[in-house]
Amino acid sequence: MEQEKILLGGDWNAHSDRWDPQCPPKRDANFLQNLMDEYNLIDVTDGEETHLNTRNVETSGSLIDFCITKASMADRLETSTDWATTSDHAIVRAQLGSDVGEGAKV
Repeated sequence: MEQEKILLGGDWNAHSDRWDPQCPPKRDANFLQNLMDEYNLIDVTDGEETHLNTRNVETSGSLIDFCITKASMADRLETSTDWATTSDHAIVRAQLGSDVGEGAKV
C-alpha cells in the first residue's frame, strides 16, 4: 500500500477539539491523535455532528464519525452527513474525486 493513498473512516468514539471544536478534549482521543500525528494524517469532516447522545435528559451531539487521510487526498475528498437512519449515529458519506471521470465512491 502506498503511504500517500491512505483513507480510514469509522466510528472512532474519540472526543477531541481537534476535529470537533465544540467538544472538550478527553483521554479517549489520545490513540487516534497519536496515530494521525505519526502518519501525518488529517481529519476530513463536513463539520456536522455525527452522534446524538440521548441517554441524558437533554439531547447532545458530537462529531465522532469521520474520515482521516493524507493531505494530498483531502483536497479531493468530499464528505457529507445523513441522518436517514434509525441509529444514534449519522451515515458519513465520502466521495473521492479523481482526475478522470466523476469520482469513486468510498
